Amino acid sequence: MSIFHAIKQLEEKNVANEINVMVWSDRMDLLAFSNVKGEVALHRLSWTRAWSLSPPKENLQVNSIAWRPDGKVLAVGYSNGEVLLINVENKKVLNVKEAPGEITHIVWVQEKTDTKITDNFSFKDEEKKDYMKYIDLSKLYIKDPMLNASLDNSTNSDDVKETNFLQEQSELNLLLVGTKDGYVHIRIFGCFTCAILNINSYLGKSCSVEQIHMSEDMSKIFVTVKDSEHNVKIQLIDAGVFKTHARELFAVAMKYVKLIDLTTYLTSTIANITETWESFLLEIDHKLSKYASKVPEGGVSADFLDLLMFGICSSELQEFLMIELTKKGLEKFGQTIEMSYANIQKLLLKNVTKFGQNLTYHLAELRGMTRLQNRYGVIGLSEEQITQAIQSSGAFLIKAGEMQQIINHSVINYKAFFRWLYGAILFLMDETIPSEIHKMAQQDLAYITEFLQNFDNIGNRDGQNTKGFIMERLGQYLVDAPLTIIPVMNGNDWTSFLKENDCVQNHPSILKHYANTSLIQQFKDLALKIMDIFKTPKNILDKQFKPVQCFDCFNFGDRTLRMSSTNVNKEIMLFSFLQPLSNLYLLQIRVRGDKCLARCGKFHFTQLGEDTGDVSQILDLSFYSTNIISILLQETIGYKTGILLQFPLSSALERLTEIDINAELGKISLPNCNGSVLTPKLLKNIEMAASIFAVSGSRRVSIVLSENKRKIKMFEMEAEEEEEDDADMTNSMLKDDVSMQEQDDSIIQ
Repeated sequence: MSIFHAIKQLEEKNVANEINVMVWSDRMDLLAFSNVKGEVALHRLSWTRAWSLSPPKENLQVNSIAWRPDGKVLAVGYSNGEVLLINVENKKVLNVKEAPGEITHIVWVQEKTDTKITDNFSFKDEEKKDYMKYIDLSKLYIKDPMLNASLDNSTNSDDVKETNFLQEQSELNLLLVGTKDGYVHIRIFGCFTCAILNINSYLGKSCSVEQIHMSEDMSKIFVTVKDSEHNVKIQLIDAGVFKTHARELFAVAMKYVKLIDLTTYLTSTIANITETWESFLLEIDHKLSKYASKVPEGGVSADFLDLLMFGICSSELQEFLMIELTKKGLEKFGQTIEMSYANIQKLLLKNVTKFGQNLTYHLAELRGMTRLQNRYGVIGLSEEQITQAIQSSGAFLIKAGEMQQIINHSVINYKAFFRWLYGAILFLMDETIPSEIHKMAQQDLAYITEFLQNFDNIGNRDGQNTKGFIMERLGQYLVDAPLTIIPVMNGNDWTSFLKENDCVQNHPSILKHYANTSLIQQFKDLALKIMDIFKTPKNILDKQFKPVQCFDCFNFGDRTLRMSSTNVNKEIMLFSFLQPLSNLYLLQIRVRGDKCLARCGKFHFTQLGEDTGDVSQILDLSFYSTNIISILLQETIGYKTGILLQFPLSSALERLTEIDINAELGKISLPNCNGSVLTPKLLKNIEMAASIFAVSGSRRVSIVLSENKRKIKMFEMEAEEEEEDDADMTNSMLKDDVSMQEQDDSIIQ
């Protein structure tokens, strides 16, 4: 039984701000769009809003939006060059990458695999399916960061979920970012920049990237550009490295994601340690600073030592102890500092040390890859740079262990100090001093004296010359400045051994201890060295991309270029161009090896499908499938009204003319065919003046934006025909469209 289709309107809504970009998800019934304020919103098919996201900075415009092929991540390109990767589930920003220059177009692609017919027999030759998983054996030995309840921060659980989100990759996918100054940035998983292509150098003149298209097997890139004279060209680039070294690129990109995630996690953990430390020191630090301003330089330690050794209490110290600090305040502060020390030590052991070791593991695996030159040499990783990062990671772990020792030592000091100070306050208040506080051993005096030595270390906090107290030795590790109190390592046998044997000390396998650096400085050095590792590949991999052919297309003037492209199969690509405001060009390019063939055709559309001679304007176009192209028309006579047309390609492709690939297509004489008489077709009068639209063949929906860009109409493109449909609707049967397949209709709950 034949099935007749109709275009059925689903929703009609007004919006507060003008919409400029709209993109459907191919996996779910979700529409992502942006407005003139730079806001990005996600709406369901019923036009209920899932979420809205403000721009990262003021006065930014969204220039392009792309969905990751699995539909879980949204890439948003802004006018300042930033590309944000957004978790579709909760609108959290997963990654931010910046490209020099204004972004003009972004596209996210993945190799299209052929669907195989299943039968009762199973063969273990599915190498294509599992070829990415073999490299990562780390989970057998180490675990990725889990829900971070130990950080005592409720927001961290979401952060860790986001951190692992980018690691959930099973296929190699690429985010291609085009800029106004003629560059294409290629990013694996949307975050690892593996290559930057300079299209200007290929063409020999400056240009702007208008669209990027990639073949099904990801071996060819078609970059559509517009030069300073508004000439549109398509540059074909050989990207065979994505076929020949797919495993290697995937493995390196996964290591990049893991290392960056661990670095981000450690940054959050260290920030939490610093916050914990500063929170309990803030009050006592403020009080000590206020007290220090009333006494001469060095007077703070002197007053406390006088009280300790001779029982003499100056008037300033007495005021400080009785009024500023108080007995209850000291009790509370003692409990707080003990709890804070315990939390910091827990974070150092379970987070900093553990995941610092994970960093070293992944760096070592990455270094092992570089030694397989026959496979990974083309990527351009530097073994020397990775070795330096491993050494920096070792120095960071040593510094974390040093902090552990400082905490153990400081706990003894501060307990002795506060027990004595509590007794001193009770004595000043003429209260009875408990016997356990009154008794003090010689060792306790040494602990208290050592604690007091640091009371006058004023200045150099956070690298600034502001006055403040380093109450004891732990705080200096949490600022971006050299240590002011360097720990004594004279009694360490390993240190002594290294000093006596330079040949061992200078060996690259020996982890070095930098006595003067703080934990923050050491971690910054580690993060910088990790980033340096991945700067080299994008300079080396560029050489693997070679220009094959440049197609001189047309000159469309200074208007915005409207075009669309699709893969017919692995060898044939189909491009459509809109010549404002009345003609549609179809360009079919076939690439086999290094040989190219091209066919081209020109089409116009008369009013409402009748060959009356009155030509309709073409406002926008987009491939609905490999067999149908959706076109947004508008009548030029009488009341402006848009028409949504499903244009059959089977009939149109028969009218294409073979052309010389080296000729300028705009100067080739092509017959101008009337597309309105070609059948079968399907059209719908949308009853409003229109501007642009967005269609999705996989979801079978479209959305049309009004001329003022503040009103939308949403349509179902393959609804079942009903008898009560409008009389102005012309319907016919859609045939031969084998590309539209049923997919998961689930939406985000």
